Amino acid sequence: MKFRLLLLIPILFGLVLGQNLLENGDFEQPLSVGWTQTQGGVGTHTIDRGTGHQPDPDYEAYVKQYDGEGWTKLSQVVDVAGPDLGLSFWAQFGFECPSTCWPVATVCVEYYDNTDAIVGETRFYYHDFQCEWTRTPTLNLIDITNPDWNQYDLDIRQEIEDNLPGVNPEDVAKIGVALYDYTSGG
Repeated sequence: MKFRLLLLIPILFGLVLGQNLLENGDFEQPLSVGWTQTQGGVGTHTIDRGTGHQPDPDYEAYVKQYDGEGWTKLSQVVDVAGPDLGLSFWAQFGFECPSTCWPVATVCVEYYDNTDAIVGETRFYYHDFQCEWTRTPTLNLIDITNPDWNQYDLDIRQEIEDNLPGVNPEDVAKIGVALYDYTSGG
């Protein structure tokens, strides 16, 4: 069984004034600077950075889950003074799946309270028809229909107020950003 998920992005995250709160959000330094790499399940997990993923000279990150049920994640969590923030990133999503593996490539925005508990999540996700994820009061799914390079923007407060009724915006003390690939493995 072969399947591939990939995600490539430079990320800007910060106040509306353009302050970047992520360390190494442009991936110009090695991924060990600011980012945490985790994985689970079986198969081949790949997290990489390079300049050949997009036709420009700067670096992008690449996350791939291949050949088995599991997930691969590149993430960072930052302290915030509240949800009055914006997130902007460029991404290209993709997958190959010959059967019933239901692959998903996603950029996750995770909302944490002051006890480090995740209280909500927004996922920009590219998936096949077999994906079983559904929206809940604490999970919003933004369906990606064009996997080519595109810029995405998110007003964090507006996202929480409009799409996550189970999340109190005033409880948000940290925000996580993650490149996350998942497959059920078929």
